[in-house]
Amino acid sequence: LSLVAGFHRPTDCCMSYTPRNIRCVFMENYIETSSACSWPAVIFITKKGQRVCADPNNEGVQKCKSELRLGSAVE
Repeated sequence: LSLVAGFHRPTDCCMSYTPRNIRCVFMENYIETSSACSWPAVIFITKKGQRVCADPNNEGVQKCKSELRLGSAVE
């Protein structure tokens, strides 16, 4: 997993996406980056508090977002 590159406040932005598949079982929540960022991204927050940048157009990312919204990520 990649940690968020270029992570800063008040705007959370990503400079690259993780090359690995998102394993939703390890994710607790997510945020979408602001339009002020150069790259659109989804930042997943793992259950251990790490942040992972992911491509919002990736099918697995979209599926994990849906699972987290519905609270159905399998433990």
